[in-house]
Amino acid sequence: MKLEVEGKVVEVPLKPIGMAVLAVAVVLSVLSMFYQIAPEQEGLVLRFGRHVKTAPPGLHFKLPLGIDQVIKVPTRIVDVEAFGYRDRPRGQGTGPREENSMLTGDLNIVLAGWDVQFSREEPRDFVFNVQDPINTLRDISQSVMREVMGDRASILILTVGRSEIQQRVRELIQRQCDQFGMGIRINEVNLLFVDPPAAVIDAFNDLNKAEQDAVRFFEEASREYQERVPRARGEAQRMILEAEGFRQRRVNVARGEASRFTDMLTAYRLSPEVTRTRLYLEALERRLPALKEITIIDEDVPSMLPHLNLRETGGVR
Repeated sequence: MKLEVEGKVVEVPLKPIGMAVLAVAVVLSVLSMFYQIAPEQEGLVLRFGRHVKTAPPGLHFKLPLGIDQVIKVPTRIVDVEAFGYRDRPRGQGTGPREENSMLTGDLNIVLAGWDVQFSREEPRDFVFNVQDPINTLRDISQSVMREVMGDRASILILTVGRSEIQQRVRELIQRQCDQFGMGIRINEVNLLFVDPPAAVIDAFNDLNKAEQDAVRFFEEASREYQERVPRARGEAQRMILEAEGFRQRRVNVARGEASRFTDMLTAYRLSPEVTRTRLYLEALERRLPALKEITIIDEDVPSMLPHLNLRETGGVR
């Protein structure tokens, strides 16, 4: 082989060049037999385009010259797909209208932004079962979110229903990914914001304030109910017990009076004179202490006076 160098023709033998090329090819082939899998990855080894094994993290060996190919899949990394807020900040339109506009079950429009956190759990299924798994996941996520939003009223979505919506959306996305065999595990769905359109934001704020006032009033009424009702019940129970006690006392007194009257009647039937005298004396004993002054007209007539205690009165004449 002849080469012209600085105007001179130089004869170069072909054999050393061929040997050098061959040596370079051998070195490159040997180097291509080794490959490294990062700690967060797994490697799919393809032999003539057919999957033969899955390589864990570390240094591995494969056949050279394009016989074996390795596809590295980040299986230990959590990726995030965002919806409804990627193009513009939240305060400036909340992102692509085709993503964040949702029709609710009561035929209202809300603007939503959310993200889906996922990991590639089965690298073989992720690579081979679906042609474009990421775009498929995006289509599934939007479809499921619109379905869930469409089953609920706008007030529920805008107020207290966010947590339940996130859980339901995650379950449905995972179910469809499993049906397609995408090898994806949905870790979490975050509903970052749900806002009414700008044209009705003032009316929604008024409605939201009214609902908050209603909740506050209900809580205050419940607290007052919890305070007053037990106190009223205790007062009612106390009055019932007092009435029961009063009734029992009156019954006992009435029974005692009836028993005393029966005993007195029996005694009267046995000895009327003695009983009459005793009753007369008892009546005087009850009445005389209330008198301030007692005047005795004839000491011989009332034969029962010596039996009375006249010293308790104010004086005797």
